[in-house]
Amino acid sequence: MKKTILLAALFLVLLAAVGIETNFFVSLREIPRRGTNNTLEKYAADILKKCSSQSRPPSCYDREVPKLLGDISMEQAFEVTRFIQQKDQGYFYCHVLGHNLSTKETAKNPEKWKDVVARCPSNICSNGCIHGAFQERFRQESLPEASIGELKQELEGVCEKRPGWNPTDMERATCYHALGHLGMYMTDANIQKSTGLCEEITSQAGSQGLTHVCFDGAFMQIFQPLEPEDFALIEGKAPTKEELPSFCQQFEGYQKGSCWNEGWPLFLQQVTTPEGVVKFCSTLQEPFLQDRCYNAMFYVVPTQFELDEKRMKEFCSKLPDPQRAQCFANAASRLIETDASLVANSARMCEYAARFGAGDQCYQELLFYSTYNFHAGSEGFLKLCSILPQPWTEKCLSGYNE
Repeated sequence: MKKTILLAALFLVLLAAVGIETNFFVSLREIPRRGTNNTLEKYAADILKKCSSQSRPPSCYDREVPKLLGDISMEQAFEVTRFIQQKDQGYFYCHVLGHNLSTKETAKNPEKWKDVVARCPSNICSNGCIHGAFQERFRQESLPEASIGELKQELEGVCEKRPGWNPTDMERATCYHALGHLGMYMTDANIQKSTGLCEEITSQAGSQGLTHVCFDGAFMQIFQPLEPEDFALIEGKAPTKEELPSFCQQFEGYQKGSCWNEGWPLFLQQVTTPEGVVKFCSTLQEPFLQDRCYNAMFYVVPTQFELDEKRMKEFCSKLPDPQRAQCFANAASRLIETDASLVANSARMCEYAARFGAGDQCYQELLFYSTYNFHAGSEGFLKLCSILPQPWTEKCLSGYNE
């Protein structure tokens, strides 16, 4: 099969159709190319005005902000996004935009794709920026007739610390997840070869603890095709809802768990109800796979609820123990994983969880993410630690991590 794009989709939301309105684009170019925050705020104000009449403004933002590249840097475009988020707090899950910005930036010089990865800001737009750089670099026209062996050489160590890039653990996990998607294109959707590639690359890097994240990316490619190339890639290879149990039984361990978890779109209505998610995860017999299933679903559900705190709290509170506590903890960490500015929302989630005796587990989850999402001592780390109640602030600042 012809691979026109090696990494077409690495996220849960559909790319919106692109439509350019020339008069708006020209008006933006009249703004000075570089400048203060006032200039960036002006860009944001114009985009907010432009998109206010759209039926779904976030899709409009996804289209309009990348048009600014060339007038401003990629980093400044993310600052514009911050200003938009201040006015429209329904736009924190802007994964598509992060993807689009780095795709356009990488297209300027595909050979510099690793530099774009290193420049991607963390903890904004659910880390979509890293994914876009992968996509653009591995378009067929960028690396024609490349063998798997040649690709493996270029990918070696790409998700690990190197000069110019000191990734957080979250950024490393995001990167390995992207490699799982890429493996499916490299092997023409051969899931066995793709998961084997995950094992090989993570083993070479000494990061076997993230192999299962790469598995997730490979299986996600089967169950969440987005672009025409994705659908063509998996044609005849994706199981139906009825076939999913037997399909996943051919795998073992974490591979089986990733297969089942990433099949959640076939059970969308079920997993977004407390009773349904318990039934879905209970299908897996191994306790460690059940736990991982709940962890995965409690990350899926908040985005399906558009990060609505009220809906998340209601969903978690109706679950039985111990899933209730895990739900609150995962929902709290999902908020800061999506955007670092949501730390106050995460703390509120844990405060609410305390009403159900789940406060300690929730706060401990945030302590773990204080050094998973952020570098210890960074601005994001200090902000998260400071917003927690005592004794959690003290534990956080002292480097507590379990």
